Amino acid sequence: MTEKKVLSKREKTREMTILAMFIAIIAVLGLVPNGAGGTIGFIKIAVNMEATIIHIPVLIGAVLLGRKFGIYLGLAFGVISNIAAFIYVSPLFYYPWVAILPRFLFGLVIYDVTKFFLRFIKNRYLGIGISFFVLTLIHTLMVLVMMWTSYTMVFGTGNLVDDFLPYLSVLVFYNVPWASLIEAVIAALVGGIVVVRLAEYLRKPDFLIKREGN
Repeated sequence: MTEKKVLSKREKTREMTILAMFIAIIAVLGLVPNGAGGTIGFIKIAVNMEATIIHIPVLIGAVLLGRKFGIYLGLAFGVISNIAAFIYVSPLFYYPWVAILPRFLFGLVIYDVTKFFLRFIKNRYLGIGISFFVLTLIHTLMVLVMMWTSYTMVFGTGNLVDDFLPYLSVLVFYNVPWASLIEAVIAALVGGIVVVRLAEYLRKPDFLIKREGN
């Protein structure tokens, strides 16, 4: 039987405060300029290669707070990405189904995917790290599939089939496959450590026990 925990009013207020903090972090990473034409949520690795870390607070917050809050964080991530697209002129992300929809689905599945891995991997650092690696790749795949549609609308012929190979060429030119793997590794290394340590600091050792409303 799945264990459920009903939160007190004080605990609910505390979780809403933590949620607000994570949304603020996402906003800072997604909107504050880095001086190189982008935001501080992107790490320059090499020429034509950037790895994003904006999704990491979403991963951490969703695991600590639960599925419902994961959805909120995913939506915040998507909306902020959509806003940033207009501020920093990134036309491929002008469309909500590219900027918001994949992030909503991403936030929706984080809690359950992580819990699935921890059923088989008892070491929490390793289990969370592996789940974050997989989830980051899932997130990237969803975004890239949706971005194919915006690419063909903005830069292509308007035909998805005809624009498929040119789109792949652009991804390879900008080292997107390698950057995606680096993002996944960073999420795995940072996330596994931060989640467990933060759970201890927040006195939430049961952070993966299903609670009412999650």
